[in-house]
Amino acid sequence: MVVAENQEAPKITARSDIPDSWGANGHCPACGAVPLEVIHIPDLPDYMICRKCELSFELADNTSQLRVKNLPDNLGFAESELRFHWVTPGSIRKLIENRSAYLQRKTVPENKGILTDDDVWERALSFHRLGNKPQKIAYVLIQAGASREQADAALERLKQWIVQDSNRQSRKLAWVGGIAALVVALLFTGWFMLLGRISARLDEGLANPATNGEPVIALRSAADILPDAIKPGFLKSGPVTVSNSGPSRSRCPSNPNEAAKLFGGSAGVWQRASQPGAWQMVHTGVPSTIRIPAGMVGGYIDNTTFMFLSANGPATLKNINFIAIVCE
Repeated sequence: MVVAENQEAPKITARSDIPDSWGANGHCPACGAVPLEVIHIPDLPDYMICRKCELSFELADNTSQLRVKNLPDNLGFAESELRFHWVTPGSIRKLIENRSAYLQRKTVPENKGILTDDDVWERALSFHRLGNKPQKIAYVLIQAGASREQADAALERLKQWIVQDSNRQSRKLAWVGGIAALVVALLFTGWFMLLGRISARLDEGLANPATNGEPVIALRSAADILPDAIKPGFLKSGPVTVSNSGPSRSRCPSNPNEAAKLFGGSAGVWQRASQPGAWQMVHTGVPSTIRIPAGMVGGYIDNTTFMFLSANGPATLKNINFIAIVCE
């Protein structure tokens, strides 16, 4: 289509509803796998996900273009070309083909010995994130042109990095656990106050049977005492469900509106936590669907068991009322 001079191109919008049959017949534009899965999230456009390489994307309305939501590892190099851009499936395949040809040229024997220590370290870290074992990483590094000394030094540095990364994740979960414990304490404090009022009402009925014609009920669990019509929304919801798909790496929100846009729920229920770079949601109404981006950690309370659980992004959690998310 030719756009007249000084005339803006039509704005592309995401398709709100994607039929499940499209996923059953679809091919992944990155790895070619079939079928694809269609994800339906209330109040957001549907999107498709490949369970083989974890590519997820929205479809354009009235065009054949798509917009990537989550990039698999083999497309991380093309983030600037794909992030927030509408592209054709063919352009994604072309990026992968060009990248493969480039890497093949970089690993031919005549290129051996030209890698810097920083090059070797970056490759070692990338191979580790792809799930390769140290012996395999050393072999690939040497084949790519690293010396034995460079490979050994990179593996030693990688060993230290893994320990430090594990400590970072442990600190995140420990902080999230503390927030969750506080939420549980606040929740049950209010709940037992309610039980106290109910107990007082029962005592009044027992003390004045003549003036009170209502039947006296036995005090059971809080969930049994209240009618369904006036129970908080979380007591009427099912257990939390977790799927391993969600937003790609994102910056930490700077205000509640950004938090709601990134994580889900409404802006009014999000507030900054005491730790920098962290947000929490405490909401006793209708449960929300919450998205945890890649690289972030969430600690939540299951509405049916009241157990504290955690999830690493990317992830999508349904039936959530109480959660804390640590950005970094």
